Amino acid sequence: MIHGLILGKFYPPHKGHLHLIKEAKKKCDVLTVLMCSLEKELIPGNLRYEWMLELLPNPNIEIVWVKDENPQYPEEHPNFWQIWKQTINSHTNQQIDIVFTSELYGDQLASVLGCQHIPIDIDRKVVPISGTQIREKPIQFFEWIPEPIRPYFVKRIVLTGSESVGKTTLAKKLADHFQTNWIPEYARDYLEKKSTPMAESDFLPIAKGHLLSEVEAAKSSHGILFLDTDLLTTKVYLERYYQREIPWLTERALGLQYDTSLFLDIDIPWEKDKLRDLGEEREGMKTRFLEAMEEAKRDFFWVKGNFMERERLAIDYVNQIKEGPMNPVAFTKEQTLLRTIGSDPMA
Repeated sequence: MIHGLILGKFYPPHKGHLHLIKEAKKKCDVLTVLMCSLEKELIPGNLRYEWMLELLPNPNIEIVWVKDENPQYPEEHPNFWQIWKQTINSHTNQQIDIVFTSELYGDQLASVLGCQHIPIDIDRKVVPISGTQIREKPIQFFEWIPEPIRPYFVKRIVLTGSESVGKTTLAKKLADHFQTNWIPEYARDYLEKKSTPMAESDFLPIAKGHLLSEVEAAKSSHGILFLDTDLLTTKVYLERYYQREIPWLTERALGLQYDTSLFLDIDIPWEKDKLRDLGEEREGMKTRFLEAMEEAKRDFFWVKGNFMERERLAIDYVNQIKEGPMNPVAFTKEQTLLRTIGSDPMA
């Protein structure tokens, strides 16, 4: 029985890693994949381990999480190779016959382990990507991120502000321009389907429905997701109409983090419809939304002017966000839990 070995950070796992593992498995009976992590890394090791288990559900591929705080380069320690040999031997349960890599260190590692080295796509011609590229510019290299883990790398942009400031119009235009998804205001669709007037009891299902929409839309978004309002808006309106708060809603409204917010000013005409009734309170509601943004510690970008000016300003700003690195907050356990709703979103 031929036993193969692959080791790496998988920081994050990408399609190059999956190609390496797929090709290696063709050449051995059993493959051990050592997923190595350090405490200082921005994507937690436990999350990467969970991803690897999800991406590689093959009983003949064993994923092992290595937590040893080992040196990363030979120049960091005089016993570099012996340290890694000890780590590898302590995390594998049988003799290694072949080590597979896409790295230049493969020959040296195989020599230390006393086994064969088979390089796979060493020049990265088949899958031209690296973990560093994805961490630094995830949207530019989005196609190389495996589909199940893409939502963690989606840049979520909230459009916020008081009623009748053009959030829906702008969200649609931005999603069209950047060829991705946007989430409509869940409350509007929910209330339009109701046969009775809005009640305080509507706010929790509205909040949960909106969050569920965000979670689902992120799965198919192409690097960016635009939200027409969010739970902070729901919280503001609950306070305005009923002077109440709901702990579940408050925790998420103040705790959920986004890559940025576009705050739309009130310098366009207010338009009445059957779900708008605060036209006389525009200035006061604008102030309340600004207070809520500060309370939630949200950074935001002002969007002002007529509709064409707003669109231009927003596109220019989102283009800057597109070029940014991955958001470390997105990988925290706290954010994952805050976006977990449960099997019944209305419960």
